[in-house]
Amino acid sequence: MYPIKFLLIAVLVSVFGKGEASMITDLTGEYRNGQVFLTWTESDLTDGTTLNVYASNQPITSKNITSSTRVGHHIEPHSAQDWWQNPASFFKDEPPGIPAGFVIAEGSPPLDPQGGLFVHTATEKTQGASYYAVTTTGPDGQEHLVLTPNANTLQEPIAALVAPIAPVYIGTEAALVQNAGKGKALIFSLHGRGGGYTAGGEKPKHVNYQFFGNTKQGWREGLAFKFHIEMTEEAIRVTPCDRQWTGGRPLTESHDKRDHCPAISTWYYGYPERIYETLDYENKVVPNYTEEQMLGIVQWAQDYLGVDPNQYYLTGGSMGGSGSVSLGFHHPEIFAHVDVNVPAIAYTPEGNLSRLNCFCGPLDDTVVTHKGEPFLEHMNGILTAQRTTADLPFLIMRSGRTDRSIPWANKPAFYAAMNTARQAFVAYWSNGDHATADDDFPKDSHYAPAREKVQLDRSYLAFSNCSTNNNPGNGDAKDGDLEGWINRGLDWEDIIDTDSEYTVTVQAYYEDLTYPVVVDVTPRRLQAFRVTPGDKVTVRLSTGETHEMRADEAGLLTIPKVQILNRDGTQIHLIKH
Repeated sequence: MYPIKFLLIAVLVSVFGKGEASMITDLTGEYRNGQVFLTWTESDLTDGTTLNVYASNQPITSKNITSSTRVGHHIEPHSAQDWWQNPASFFKDEPPGIPAGFVIAEGSPPLDPQGGLFVHTATEKTQGASYYAVTTTGPDGQEHLVLTPNANTLQEPIAALVAPIAPVYIGTEAALVQNAGKGKALIFSLHGRGGGYTAGGEKPKHVNYQFFGNTKQGWREGLAFKFHIEMTEEAIRVTPCDRQWTGGRPLTESHDKRDHCPAISTWYYGYPERIYETLDYENKVVPNYTEEQMLGIVQWAQDYLGVDPNQYYLTGGSMGGSGSVSLGFHHPEIFAHVDVNVPAIAYTPEGNLSRLNCFCGPLDDTVVTHKGEPFLEHMNGILTAQRTTADLPFLIMRSGRTDRSIPWANKPAFYAAMNTARQAFVAYWSNGDHATADDDFPKDSHYAPAREKVQLDRSYLAFSNCSTNNNPGNGDAKDGDLEGWINRGLDWEDIIDTDSEYTVTVQAYYEDLTYPVVVDVTPRRLQAFRVTPGDKVTVRLSTGETHEMRADEAGLLTIPKVQILNRDGTQIHLIKH
């Protein structure tokens, strides 16, 4: 006969698991800026073990843990280690560096890299006084639910509030103080594919801020993303790092060896929900995690630094250019202007689809975004131009017809869609490749309107069907003009935007331009001079023409075939009836 005490222990072990739970000790936590920072000590965890974090409004025990809220899952061992400082995070064959711990508060020492870290962003459900516990899940998938007070489950609650989260300053210079960017523009500069690394490589990126993300900013919350901020007289410039942590799992299924590491690029959009375990599964969802990271930076810069919300701009090349177009087009209510080099603007079998396959795995029409929209349609700038009724950011883009990295095929269709939709853009292309596309780009000040003219609280002009446009062809590298532009040199001055009248002078100029220039003009982002479909206005041009017109079904007023006779331009005067 076995003693009753032994039988009871055997039952508890069979129900709750054993072993790994005792390897989590010294659990503690603190609250700052809307987030709870939990740390703990780990020892002798079995390979393949992951950790989980639970929250509750009462002390968590082995008996009630199943009714608690699981806020963290698949947390890798030694999660306190700052993977951003490990060269092996970014490069397949790079040897690991000396382990370093995350810094979780400005001026505090790094954490023990052998320990654990989880950062929970307070929600309506978990704010107030909450208790936390950490469990382990073995490589066999069995979760061990044995909890030991003051070892892996807290006996005192942590008080937390739903509040704006803030980044941790990790730079060596002085941190930016509150309202340091008062009234300044906010410029996002997005790096290209293969960049964004902060350890190893030839030129590790210098960063000075890091966020610990919420549930919208990663496949699990608490994942760190880093960025660099530089302040100039005119602007706050942000360079975010598009490197996303896969939980320590190299994406060996990617056809690009640059992804055979656990810190991968996402073209500034996001990645599948289950990236930590596989890319190939049914009912795949691809949330916009990386977009949400950048929007989090925007919100903090606005709330804390005081940047001007009407002057948010995006720029970048290659993957950075692609991400700028995507982010700007998905959020035209936030970003006023996009200036990019060799971007992908659609991901189709004819061009660029393989870029998304790298970090998303197989893609088809069944894959959706977090909102349930077809993912490939959502990432297609041609469709966005065709379907949106919003005033998209003013776009300047440069491309190369012989670009093999980001093929030319989709560009002419995109130009056509933007022109038909009467969205504002300037395009230049050459017969160059990915590296040389803009070598001969006319860098004079008259190529496109100055970025500062385009702000969310100001009207601007969209130009279409310009007589000086070149022919981009049909997408075949041999069809159309080998070098050319669309809407080059078109500009405006002296906008007057009132309830009853709208006046603007349309201009065209660049070296060797031959007049007259004829172009359709559509005022965009009207401020006071608002019209609805069917509203009647009188159009008067300084060239002598006067006629009546009505706003179309989209509420737009397009003045056709405006003649610009010289450098002084042509004034358009609209009078509401």
